[in-house]
Amino acid sequence: MAKPTLNPEPVRWWILASVLAVFVLLVPIPAWIVDDFYSRDTYPWFQGIVTGATNVLPLAVLDLLLIGVLVAVLYRMRRLYQVVRQRGVMDALWEAFRRVVRATAVVLILFTWAWGFNYRRIPLESVTPGGKATLSVEQLQSGLSDANALASRLRPMTQRGEGNYHSIRLDLTEPMKQALLSLNRVPLQTPGQPKFSLVLSPFFRWSGVTGMMNPFGLESIVSADLLPFERPFVLAHEWAHLAGHADEAEASAVGWLACMKAGPAAAYSASLYLIGEAASALPPAEREAAMARLDAGVRSDLDAVAERMRREQHPRVQETTSQIYGQYLKANRVQDGVASYRRALSLVLSPPFRDALSTYTVSR
Repeated sequence: MAKPTLNPEPVRWWILASVLAVFVLLVPIPAWIVDDFYSRDTYPWFQGIVTGATNVLPLAVLDLLLIGVLVAVLYRMRRLYQVVRQRGVMDALWEAFRRVVRATAVVLILFTWAWGFNYRRIPLESVTPGGKATLSVEQLQSGLSDANALASRLRPMTQRGEGNYHSIRLDLTEPMKQALLSLNRVPLQTPGQPKFSLVLSPFFRWSGVTGMMNPFGLESIVSADLLPFERPFVLAHEWAHLAGHADEAEASAVGWLACMKAGPAAAYSASLYLIGEAASALPPAEREAAMARLDAGVRSDLDAVAERMRREQHPRVQETTSQIYGQYLKANRVQDGVASYRRALSLVLSPPFRDALSTYTVSR
């Protein structure tokens, strides 16, 4: 008895989904419209609901999504194999093409509406008093020196085990709100519970990724391998993403400002970030001289971060990840790609960010 032929399974709405995806991605929308009606209105309301729901779950929703995608792909591959055997390769390829196009279109539409439109809002540097700083060697040296002076005072206050995410979350919640309000941005509606990704942790380790914001679950994912004094700034950076600052430079600057409005552990973490970024931007001779003048304890913590990265990262994985992420950023209108991380310095070293460093008081 002959085996029954597998009936064709219709791929509905694949053309419509494609057209909608092209429309959402390519139709120009003025930045002020995105900023007023999406980033300041629709998105905060949506973020508060979704993050509030995902916070309840003890595991990362991102892991569930990735596992679900893997199961769906394996199921579809099995069915396409049957199509190849019963109806031929061309039928299978045509069905696979339509399904991939539809799935890609749906993911792009969901990404853009759930969070991605924030890439198109009015840039922070264009609405911040003082704009952005034009970096010079003198400004970099001054910022590094002030950050080192503050870090050397704060470090003794951070050696009491403040590294757990529960205390960091409590310490950062109100400062993040105040930082965003001071920049005339909408406060973060619901702070994300810091979570680890069981699925992506090896990738984070090998690629040097310290954290990410899940745009489909609006949750904060952090690397499980961060040292205690790295954690406050990384979480603040991801919360800035969660607040609608998609641009990496803006997320770093907002996260840094929130840390500088928080307690000693967070301010120390932000100071280490500024020292590292400013040192990297200095010419070699000036960098060597500046690093030699660092407080011994501060330098030992920076060395510990460098050693963690050296021990865990795979250069080839890190380089490939950087290239792919750079293309992703450029596709989302971030023209300088991964170099946008460096652009954070021109925000941090300009008012009102720079003032937060020189006026920070330890008594809090």
